[in-house]
Amino acid sequence: MSEISIETRQTYDLISETYARVNATPDERIRADAAGLAADLGPGCLVADVGCGPGREVELLRAHGVRVVGFDLSLGQLRAGGVAGVAQADMRRLPVRSGSLDGVWCQAALLHIPRAEVPAVLAEFARIVRIGGALHLNVSEGDGEGWEMAANYGSDRRRWFTLHRLPDLTRLLAEAGFVVRRSGRNRARRDWLRVYAHRADTRTPVADSALG
Repeated sequence: MSEISIETRQTYDLISETYARVNATPDERIRADAAGLAADLGPGCLVADVGCGPGREVELLRAHGVRVVGFDLSLGQLRAGGVAGVAQADMRRLPVRSGSLDGVWCQAALLHIPRAEVPAVLAEFARIVRIGGALHLNVSEGDGEGWEMAANYGSDRRRWFTLHRLPDLTRLLAEAGFVVRRSGRNRARRDWLRVYAHRADTRTPVADSALG
């Protein structure tokens, strides 16, 4: 594990109680995205919430009839939520059988992965999702990467942020084996980019993944 990931994990461990309290209630956009994923995959589908934090969206998805297992690198975050069915894991190497999931939900978590490691993470998502399965991805929109202070959680500790643009992210997803079906943007303290993709039969050429 890189020093970047270790320090970011340590920061989340330290701010876990405040983070869980501040983010206890999902906004309407997240509720709509969760409902959409559940409707698309159907009742009883099996989904991994990767970077689940205290487990807010684990419970939200379960309320829609989705079977969910949550993973997060920060043990402090997992303990702060007290949600069952979660485990500590690195999204680069998930303890999940290949092709065993109907979908992956990754809300504001991939953004902490250094840009050079993003293709490997997306390939790992593709490995664990069945053909035709879904990926919900929410990242910070913009350019560049680097450290940001966790001041909004009353801390002087740092977290790493990698920002993404839709064309490059679409290309990376296609190379991993996902086809983007829809995308959206919103503003909440920062600019956010939401992408919904399906696992293709094969790794999709970049040209085939262009949005209409």
